[in-house]
Amino acid sequence: GGQVMQENITPGPSGIIPTLQNIVSTVDMGCELDLKHIALHARNAEFNPKRFAAVIMRIREPKTTALIFRSGKMVCTGAKSEQSSKMAARKYARIVQKLDYPQAKFLS
Repeated sequence: GGQVMQENITPGPSGIIPTLQNIVSTVDMGCELDLKHIALHARNAEFNPKRFAAVIMRIREPKTTALIFRSGKMVCTGAKSEQSSKMAARKYARIVQKLDYPQAKFLS
């Protein structure tokens, strides 16, 4: 779920209809996370606390990137549709759940 930022798309005066390129969704997993643990045990994760205070995780299908914060909040970017954004966010939440966070939920 989460808030998907999207406006109703109506053709402008020029008749051009914009296409959605990047859907951003946010999820709260409802628990504190150990980012170092996640980064060490997830194959597709990078964590450089000096540069950025979140684990950066990527999956291929749907091709997206997630920023996972210690608070349990996650931002999923790069999906081309609302549906694939939700699907990706669920996949990331599941990856986190499998890394010893069974209490991680898909709250929003």
